[in-house]
Amino acid sequence: MLGSERRTARCLLGALAILVVTSAAAAEPTAAERETARTLLLSGREKKKNGQHKEALADFEKAHAIMHVPTTGLDLGKTQESLGLLVEARATFLESARFPPQANEPTAFKRAREEAKSRADAITPRLATLTVTVPAGAKVKLDDSEMSDASVGVPLKVNPGKHQIVASTSSDEKRASVDLAEGETKAIELDVAGAAEAPPPPPPKPKATTTTTSTLVWIGGGVAAAGVVAGSITGIMAFSAKSDVSTRCENNRCPPSEDAKIDQGMLYGNISTVSFIVAGVGAGILVYGLLNPAKVEQAASRPTFYASPFGVAGTF
Repeated sequence: MLGSERRTARCLLGALAILVVTSAAAAEPTAAERETARTLLLSGREKKKNGQHKEALADFEKAHAIMHVPTTGLDLGKTQESLGLLVEARATFLESARFPPQANEPTAFKRAREEAKSRADAITPRLATLTVTVPAGAKVKLDDSEMSDASVGVPLKVNPGKHQIVASTSSDEKRASVDLAEGETKAIELDVAGAAEAPPPPPPKPKATTTTTSTLVWIGGGVAAAGVVAGSITGIMAFSAKSDVSTRCENNRCPPSEDAKIDQGMLYGNISTVSFIVAGVGAGILVYGLLNPAKVEQAASRPTFYASPFGVAGTF
């Protein structure tokens, strides 16, 4: 087990070493690339000597992209500085000054780092400062480049010289020109219409409607229940009275003594019929209440019903 782990560790270390060597080889310019960079560097220096600074800048940019060493960065930064590109020159000098020293590197690299650091420090106070203020929501362009929201309204380091500022909204556009000397600070404010328009108010939230049991349900249910109870009781009483009288009657002829019981039985029967009709009405009210629940919760007292031999009574 221990031998297997050691073999695995050796394999991993070997793979890591190969990866490091391969990466370093890939980053190292080839002989042809170094020769090309050397040619571009000499060409750029010759053009700069002849006053062709823009043409020299293109050569130095290509040489530095190939070699990416302090010496090519120093030549590039010097040319940027001569063209008035102080912001770019300072960034290039700082990059060159921060190149980490390498083992067995040429002494020219060390001298280039030191000079780049000195030049970066010297350029810093020469940078101009511009603050552009616009209403919130407006878009700003500085020399055809759109400024980020974070750059608007704060002091921005820019190159000395002339600058064009454009602030715009969907309905308005304002322009301004500014000429900055080295180390000068200026603030420009452009008031464009249509900026920071208040967003339309959000639509009102729909009111939460709570459905609750309609009062009609309780009324209908109570009436129906009371009707059924009253109808059933009086129906039984009517049937009982009829059965009692029928034992004393022959061929539907009853003695006068039974007239009171006959009238009582007919009364119970009529009450029973009416009670069941009332129960049907209550059932209809109950169904209607269920199909049409109350939209707003209302406090309502529940009706109380009770049956009597003479009809339906209740409290509301």
